Formats: sequence, C-alpha cells, structure tokens
Amino acid sequence: MPIVAASPGVYFVRLLGDHLVSVNDSDAKRRNGCIKVNAANCKYGISVNLRARLTAYRRTFGVERVRFDVLVLDEQPARLERLLHAHFAPYRKLGQTGRLNEWLEGIDPNQAYAEAAAICRRTMIDGVELVPSNTVVVKAIKRSDAATVEPFLPEDICRAAEYLHRNGMTQELLSELHHFRRQTYKQTLDYFAGKSRIQGRNNPIYAARLDFVVKGHMRGIDFPDLVEQAKAAFPYPGADQSLS
Repeated sequence: MPIVAASPGVYFVRLLGDHLVSVNDSDAKRRNGCIKVNAANCKYGISVNLRARLTAYRRTFGVERVRFDVLVLDEQPARLERLLHAHFAPYRKLGQTGRLNEWLEGIDPNQAYAEAAAICRRTMIDGVELVPSNTVVVKAIKRSDAATVEPFLPEDICRAAEYLHRNGMTQELLSELHHFRRQTYKQTLDYFAGKSRIQGRNNPIYAARLDFVVKGHMRGIDFPDLVEQAKAAFPYPGADQSLS
C-alpha cells in the first residue's frame, strides 16, 4: 500500500480491469448520470488532501483496481492543473453534461502518466526545480525547518520501507539512514512488522528520515540528495548504536 501524504498536490490515477464503472459509483443518486471508465482510461487531478482523494477513489472503484500516483506535492497545484488541461486537451473525455473531464481516453494510460510526470518535473515547485535534463536543483534545508520528529507508528516505517524498496532506493542508502549504518529492507520489515509502537530514541528518528525521503521522492527529488538532507535534518543523539 503506497504512502500518500494528507497534503495538497497533483495526482494521477490508472485503473485495472475492463469492467466499466461510473466515476460516481459510490453515489447512488449520481451513479447513472456520469461517465463510466475502465483500464483504458486514466485521470490527472489536484486535491487539497491527496490521502483523502485516494480513499475516495478506492471507495468508488475498489482498492484492488486503483493505481494512484502522487506527481508532486504543491500548496498551489492549480497552476500545474492548467498546464495539464492544455497538454491533454485532445484526450479529455466529454461528460454527459458536455463538460470536459480530467478523465482521458484515446491515449495509453502509461504514456499519459509519463507525460504528466514530465510536465510536473519541468516546473518550479516549492524551491525544487526539475529541469528537462533531469538535473535536480535542491533548495538547502535548514535544520530548524525539518528537525521536529512527528509521532510515527511501526506500520508507517514498514510502508515507507516498502515504498522505497519498490521505487528502487538501494540498501546502501537505506543503511545510511539507519543508526546501525547497515540495514536491509528485510531487517527493517521483520523488526517493525506486528509491533504496536515505536520504542527507543533512535527508531523515531529512523522513521522520520524514511518519511522525509518518501515525501521528497514523491516531489521528484533523487534518493541520494534526499538521504543527505534527511541525515542533516534528523541527526541521531550522540553515538548510541542500540536498536532499541
């Protein structure tokens, strides 16, 4: 299950399965008056709460059918939405009321996703500039801006580790985030799976570092840059190397 921030931003939805489902299938009053979509369709969009939007799509289409990707976290996503509107104008599906939707047809969903992601990468977002050459210019993070460790649960660590593993972050970089300086994804998952809370003074910092890297990667920043920033923003206390 992907980690999705409860933050504003731009997202992209792809569906699995050929069965056509109303885009408002969870609303009995609106269900029959709306367009229907399946795996041939896809959608870009913006939301003030990406996590809530993911929940809504799962409620409509079913958890197993929804592939939800965060393109970027942005406090003012409308500017990116305008760019996406213009880019995908030939493919936007016409609704039953005559209004153009953000649901697309006539374009391969994976190709549409790649194009939407590229548009977001070329845009200045909160001090992070992703240029066409894929060179990432990262705004320096002040320790005072990021040093507060939020409360996390063991399941947050597991979800973060699964996300990082799935998206190709190496175990060498994972080890740099851990207080042992040597760590595999299996060790992290085996240790935290099934626990009810995070104990000790190092593990909450490990959780904060993982969360920081996940959220940064969702914004398009490279893993090596994020790991260095996470280490600076969330230092371990002293030289204590105990897992607990």
